[in-house]
Amino acid sequence: MDVSNRTEAASLGVLDTDDSVKRIPEIKILIVQREKFDNPQMNVFFFLFVQHLHRYHLFNIQYANAESRDEDATYQIVLTGTQDPRPSLYLTLFNGNMSRILWVYSQKFDEHSDIEFLSNQMTMHLYRQMVVSAGHSFERGENLQPRWWFVSAYVNHKMNCKNRESFEKCECELLILLQTGVANMFMKFSLVRLYYTAITETWVKFQKYYDKIQELACSCMRDDPYSDYSRLMMALFNILSGNKKDAIMYLSLVTEANPQNVWASMLLSQMYLFMGEEEKALALFNEYERYFPNLENDPCQIIPKALIYFLMSKYDECEHYALRAAYIRPESIYPLLFVILCRYLKGDSASVEVHKKILFQYHPNFIISDSLKLLDGIQPSRLQMIQSLVEKAFERTNP
Repeated sequence: MDVSNRTEAASLGVLDTDDSVKRIPEIKILIVQREKFDNPQMNVFFFLFVQHLHRYHLFNIQYANAESRDEDATYQIVLTGTQDPRPSLYLTLFNGNMSRILWVYSQKFDEHSDIEFLSNQMTMHLYRQMVVSAGHSFERGENLQPRWWFVSAYVNHKMNCKNRESFEKCECELLILLQTGVANMFMKFSLVRLYYTAITETWVKFQKYYDKIQELACSCMRDDPYSDYSRLMMALFNILSGNKKDAIMYLSLVTEANPQNVWASMLLSQMYLFMGEEEKALALFNEYERYFPNLENDPCQIIPKALIYFLMSKYDECEHYALRAAYIRPESIYPLLFVILCRYLKGDSASVEVHKKILFQYHPNFIISDSLKLLDGIQPSRLQMIQSLVEKAFERTNP
């Protein structure tokens, strides 16, 4: 069979896929504790931190007494502690051979410190920084191993940013790894998340990519029904199917197994909101903000917040956050849609037309029914009201 490039070969399934002879490389993390912690709080903090890191089911964590240029390690985490003038723990994240500092973090302790919360917070921030730094390394073209981790991190980072221009590259890289047998549940989840984002952002036609998600999610559930990543894939499939109750079940299983999984918690918050359980939704969202304060300019935070306020009929608050998100990320459909609807409800027709032009500039094939797919499953009367509102706002410009 004649193919012109690796992407075409991957799509045709002609690359070597003999999984029996392939071994998926691990993400090895070497944790270096420079000295014994004399402070009991630090010891508990360290124990909980390592426990939380294990919950991602991605890392092979090993311990060492001193730094080394370990070519087999993907990362090294160096921990030091001080007692004066106040007990503090310092964390430095290096790449495997210690040639680059990727992140630094410090934590002070006193008799009132909530050790469980602080260890959760550091783990969540560390994981985020690992994803971001790995994504940037891949984007710079660095030849790093294990490749599945750096490709998957790149995809998840770009989808956090709702970066439409990276969609084809993300899909291409993931399909090559998948077809060559270098794949695990996290990589497959990353592909499903890519397709889910493309659907909800209306970058692609719904049915084609919905079918791809269904195939991947069902296959992974057959292979490993207890994996958090299999359950996340099933949650996304059920969200798109309009089956919010089953989506909540799967997301709840994930967040119970790993409370540090921020993305699952944010999705669960939205699902509760769609089901009319506003108190549960806001409790989860407020808990997220405890761990990541001062992120008011992060679209990953303010777009869901705009959605929450919109579904609670708090339109002034919705418009406030939607405008901020639209300025940062004008190519994302939902902030613009929220602004249009809020301005329409205010009777500001001139502003509605301005923002509609912006929306069609980025989404020339915008279709009302596609934009409402994410809301399938909420109370019928509420969905009908929202659909009617969208239709009225777009009646002169949208087929």
